[in-house]
Amino acid sequence: MSLADMPSNATPPLSANIVDLVSDDDNDNDDDDIREAIALSLRSTEESSNSSSASKPGRDFEEAQPGYAAEHPKASPPTQHQPEATLPTSIPLRPSTGLFGLDRKAMEQERLARLGKRKRTASPERSSKMASLPSPPSSQPGAAEGIAERPHKSAMLRTATTESKDHKPPLESSIQYPRGAIKRTWAFKHPRTDDIKIEEVLQPLTLNIAVISAFQWDDRWLFSKINTRKTKQIWVMSAKGKDLQEKLLAEADAADIPNFKLHFPPMGGQIVNMHSKLMLLFHPTHVRIVVPTANIRNVDWGETEKDPRTGESWQPAVMENSVFLIDLPRRAESSATDDEALSSFGRELLYFLKAQELGSHVTKGLMKFDFSETAHIEFVHAVGGNHSDQASKLTGLPGLSFAIRRLGLDKVQLLELDYATSSLGTLKIAFLEQLYTAASGRTPTSHGEIPADLLDRIRVYFPTRETVVKSTGGPACGGIITLSRSHYNAAFPKQCLRDYKSTREGVLSHNKMLLARGRLKDGKPFAWAYVGSANLTESAWGVQKVLKSGKEGVLNIRNWECGVVVPVPEEKFMELSLGDEEIPPMSVFKGTVEVPFQYPGDKYSDKQPWFFREEE
Repeated sequence: MSLADMPSNATPPLSANIVDLVSDDDNDNDDDDIREAIALSLRSTEESSNSSSASKPGRDFEEAQPGYAAEHPKASPPTQHQPEATLPTSIPLRPSTGLFGLDRKAMEQERLARLGKRKRTASPERSSKMASLPSPPSSQPGAAEGIAERPHKSAMLRTATTESKDHKPPLESSIQYPRGAIKRTWAFKHPRTDDIKIEEVLQPLTLNIAVISAFQWDDRWLFSKINTRKTKQIWVMSAKGKDLQEKLLAEADAADIPNFKLHFPPMGGQIVNMHSKLMLLFHPTHVRIVVPTANIRNVDWGETEKDPRTGESWQPAVMENSVFLIDLPRRAESSATDDEALSSFGRELLYFLKAQELGSHVTKGLMKFDFSETAHIEFVHAVGGNHSDQASKLTGLPGLSFAIRRLGLDKVQLLELDYATSSLGTLKIAFLEQLYTAASGRTPTSHGEIPADLLDRIRVYFPTRETVVKSTGGPACGGIITLSRSHYNAAFPKQCLRDYKSTREGVLSHNKMLLARGRLKDGKPFAWAYVGSANLTESAWGVQKVLKSGKEGVLNIRNWECGVVVPVPEEKFMELSLGDEEIPPMSVFKGTVEVPFQYPGDKYSDKQPWFFREEE
């Protein structure tokens, strides 16, 4: 259904005291597995509510989360291992009581106990223990210990200008990324590069308000990173159907979590998933806007489970993601602005938040910050639902096209695309043609020239079965990477597939990254990167056809998604010596994004991709 037809009561209203701030039938097959997986997930959630954690000590916590099964359809459950001299092949499990099945009193006692054991000045490299798992001190670096102690006011207000380049920024509030940056997620037991930890993203010591959206959640893990008594939180979650939403609201209410609210975007009609990942982190000096490819789970952020005997992490990271983040300073009280004065990045972000019905407390709060340093980047979204007329030109693939035109990177002569994805549906050549057209800045359904060698100009990075089996976590960690054998055996453009191998040996990828390189018609080279939640699927980017009358049909988008387009600075191309018909090499992205995969990537040849249903 169109946005105009969405009912006003599709989501529960936000309380004023939460944020105190001055149809296409051909596409049905893409979602058959998702529908079945969600149904299985709901049954699992209902079963878990009728039994205690003691009765199911081996159940993985993430498995009880809404949406888990949609990204983990029929994945083989990991088995518990004891640390040995040889590297184990899966993550050990921890007991669970399901979403919001928390013992708040026990968690608070554990948190205070940890604080009592802290030295007065804790190193940010010290580790933390999960709030739900009391254990000896961990050897895993990078997790914040306790966050209840507030720093001195002067420390809270420090800015990035006081930081030495040779000194690692502390976890206090500071404006570290005034023009934005793309980082890799940190990976335990791998060398640090241009990466970032979840604590460094959150800046928990001065975090006042956190609006966080994700597809999968590990609530206990996130609560171990944020002081719930100080930080107000709104979680934007995927929950289709009033029954499930009411169940989650009741569980959250029973958990008695301070300063906490759930929010569900409109999920009517053919909308299947709220798959977007977005954080709005409000601090005294700035708001940090974060667009990760990661969900709210420890493995997505490079952490690993702890040994049940010692409480220590012993296995290297099994999964990696990417993160875009930008810090916007607070405006002077007299310089408040309106939507029209915002950059296009700011306008599209507000458009997305309003479509999700997050409420004026969030959107008006964002208006108190300065978006002037976002003029060089674009926010791209996919608003779930059916869209026609003007609305169909602002979101999904048409929205990507619109963003490329605003950046002045249309009028393309030559274009190469490299797309890293963690999920593939019924990939069709017609969809790849629309993606290529949109990335060129043209209307996706236009009849512009499509190169005859299109499948040689698009490389899709997805792991082979061999790569997953030989990874650090092994097949047990491959459930989040999804492709159906039946889809692959259909009219699938196999020619464009490349084996995704991380530059970190043994690490699997949950990245969604599109890298574009080319030449404009005036000969000028260009490159840009998309980082966000959208996999290479029609459900994520939308399906739109041209009718027999010649008019564009309805744009149908089944997921909520969001991402950011970041161009490579023009001065980067001055370092290159390119021939007249030569496009920039992949090395041009250095300084803009650390490309996480090996390129150009091995062709599949006689190898098979990773299937999440081996019995098919």
